[in-house]
Amino acid sequence: MRKEWLLLAATVAVTLALALGGIRLLAPQLLGGDVPVDRRVVRAAEEVPPFFDLVLNPADLTPDRSLINDPYVGHRRAVMVPENAEFNAPFDLLGFRNRSVPVVADVVALGDSQTVGTSAVFDQSWPRHLEQALAARQASVYNMSVGGWGAVQYLYMFDKAALFRPRVVVVAFYTGNDPVDSLHLAYSFEPWKSLRGAPEKPKAAPLTWPPDPADTWAVRFADGMTTAFAARTRLSANDRDYPGTLEGYRIMAEAARRIDARAAELGIAVIYTIIPTKEMAHAAKLRAEGIAPPPDFVRLVQHETQNIAELSAELSALPHGRYVDVASLLQRAALGPAPLYPANENGHPLAAGYRVIALALAPHVQAQLPPPLADGVALWADPEHPGGGKVYLVRDGGARLFNSQEVFLKNGWKWQPATFRPVTLRDLAALRNLGLIETVDPAAYGPRP
Repeated sequence: MRKEWLLLAATVAVTLALALGGIRLLAPQLLGGDVPVDRRVVRAAEEVPPFFDLVLNPADLTPDRSLINDPYVGHRRAVMVPENAEFNAPFDLLGFRNRSVPVVADVVALGDSQTVGTSAVFDQSWPRHLEQALAARQASVYNMSVGGWGAVQYLYMFDKAALFRPRVVVVAFYTGNDPVDSLHLAYSFEPWKSLRGAPEKPKAAPLTWPPDPADTWAVRFADGMTTAFAARTRLSANDRDYPGTLEGYRIMAEAARRIDARAAELGIAVIYTIIPTKEMAHAAKLRAEGIAPPPDFVRLVQHETQNIAELSAELSALPHGRYVDVASLLQRAALGPAPLYPANENGHPLAAGYRVIALALAPHVQAQLPPPLADGVALWADPEHPGGGKVYLVRDGGARLFNSQEVFLKNGWKWQPATFRPVTLRDLAALRNLGLIETVDPAAYGPRP
């Protein structure tokens, strides 16, 4: 009997070892191991997670967990990272690069590391530059971006972004890796199988990351500016000779179509843009100075130019959203002496480059924003109590609630329809709450001449 048990145990052990070996060989992403964090596949659990354990998880705050796996977006950032902990900090409670999580946001930015603002301090990412450009409208911008994300994550996060009741959502595609990341998520994660255009994942170009130093090309321009390029690495996301590249771009266009339809349903304005590679941004400057690039650089620019032309045509044809071209503006800005990108092969813009992106987007975003709530008296009508509501004094970007009709009248206001402007809770949530008005002080709380 003992021999039979030993034989059974040995058989189970061998079978398990073979099974694990087969999984590691055929689907290593299921076991983690040497697979990079942003390429691992995890599954969603059936159990309902306890809310506070999920969002306030001490394990997410450990310094060695900068990326955390997720069954829908693949990976997300660690949460609550203090501002001075690393160059790209702070990260808020949701793992996005903001100092805090708002109740409402006028503008939400969806993107990858180009939108996170890698290579720039917090206030110099393009979403922060955009907020500065919209200061006259008192518009807030919330950044919902993570490095290594692509179109599938933007599609998933759009409904999450809508919970902030934005006026505008900006979707920023990046040609340097979005096609690869979109292809990976659509074909590796079951929730996104409806985005697949083929029974099997099409063959993609080999991904060479980080760039091999032998493949980088350093250039010194006539104005003294120097920089380095990694064309072979970024060609892997744009090489049209691989069906995986074309499928990745097709998924990007399809994700945009679904976002556009959803935005129309929710009444949210959506703006799309395509951020080019560093190589594409400098192509015009190289031509202007007669500098002959290596073959991989030439091939990248040729293929990327066609990819951008086709995707931008798809985005421009969407019935609800608007496409804004930032690629040509980056090329034009790159002709000047001010560096837009780091001197090494890093493909993320510097503050000057992010500012170009923000200023290209700003007028189109501003056109979709209502004017800020003017000073005066505002009435919120309680939908649960017809005829009832609350009266607020709006002044200097804040709101004070009159605690009674008597105090309202004694401060010099007239109780008549022309006095009040209707507002929603969303309008009030965007203002600072300055408390109650309980005293009679017409100079402070009454009408202004």
